[in-house]
Amino acid sequence: MGSRRIVAGAHVLLAALHIYWATGATWPAPDERSLSRAVLGVQVSFAPQMVLPLAVLHLLLAFAVLRSDRSAAARVVVAGLAAGLAARAALGLVWIFTSAGTAFFWLNLLLYTPACIALCAADVRLLRMRWLKAAVVAGPVAVVTVVALVAYVYEPGQQLHPTASADSRYVDTALARFHYLQRGTGSPVVLLAPGASPASAWDAELAALAHDHTVYAVDLPGQGETRLHNEQFAFDLDGMTDALGQFLDALQLQQVVLGGNSWSGGWGLAYAQQHPDRVSKLVLLAPSGLDEPDVWSWEMLKQPLVGEALAKLAANRSMVESAVRGLFVHQNLVTSQLVDSMWVPGTYRDNVRSMYALERGLDWSVTEKALPFTRQPTLVLWGDHDTVLPVAQAARFGELLPNATVRVLPGCGHALTVDCADDVTPLIAAFLR
Repeated sequence: MGSRRIVAGAHVLLAALHIYWATGATWPAPDERSLSRAVLGVQVSFAPQMVLPLAVLHLLLAFAVLRSDRSAAARVVVAGLAAGLAARAALGLVWIFTSAGTAFFWLNLLLYTPACIALCAADVRLLRMRWLKAAVVAGPVAVVTVVALVAYVYEPGQQLHPTASADSRYVDTALARFHYLQRGTGSPVVLLAPGASPASAWDAELAALAHDHTVYAVDLPGQGETRLHNEQFAFDLDGMTDALGQFLDALQLQQVVLGGNSWSGGWGLAYAQQHPDRVSKLVLLAPSGLDEPDVWSWEMLKQPLVGEALAKLAANRSMVESAVRGLFVHQNLVTSQLVDSMWVPGTYRDNVRSMYALERGLDWSVTEKALPFTRQPTLVLWGDHDTVLPVAQAARFGELLPNATVRVLPGCGHALTVDCADDVTPLIAAFLR
């Protein structure tokens, strides 16, 4: 009975803690963001609708533990609980050796993982059948081991580089061999390849804007056909803006219009904030840049081991096609050629690494804080069917940017440069004039 009371008491304590957080309190952290990152390693909401169901769950688990000597159903719940704790303990042990320096790392090392091991051992003692005791521990540990092998040993097969486009150019810097597309003559416009997409995603805009401008569509590190010379490159906001600066310097572009979609919109925004004299205007298509959580499928990439495994498994053509289709409203535009243009570069090792490294390294609180002081005229376009960054963020950019023109495009998804090129291109051309 003593083990049951200890385990049940631990769940009652966790339930009380979740009820406390439901009041809006964030102790022992200073704010919700810090609390979330310390408790889970990722940023999620601690709103009452999120934490109160977890409090109820912990109370039910406490009840099941206390009843496990009398009820077969309760013993099944305890077995499931032990399996979950075994998996979390195994993950915690892996995280100890694969991440360091954050509050989550130290809490995982000193509190979470030891507590999971102790609670798992106590739960296993409550089970009667020896085979079940072994299964609830060995099964989850085996699964975590396989995931760790995928994350740190397996490498997806790199596909052959596609034939270069007639517009393709290359320029070498100390950092990377940059691939870019160039067309037209006139004042310079630099379009940054959308996050996890190649520069060719701007093909329609490249052709249209080239009538009045010299247009460059560039793959920054981790995107498309650009190749890093430094494998230790830091995929964070400073790293990406430094890379953009090196590209502009290599082409001797002193002042440009910068455009970006999704992640690359945030990179362009950050560069304009850091170097206002080099950016005359901004074109931001459903950009990152606000300090808000991403959709859960992207937030999961922030977790050590999990992020590496997901990024490698996602370098699969069928998964890429499924992900691309989720970005589009106009499904007829998702051709085999388009899917291949995203899948092939997505198999390169640096590009695979960039998926989880960028998700962990991009601190958008920096860009959000600087938005009221970002003076460049800015065009913000958003699709009303965006499944990656909520369209409500468009209004937020409009509120914070002093010189923003915001348009929400009906019947458009996140991949605006392709999904709604006929709507996007005239708006950009008019803005640049």
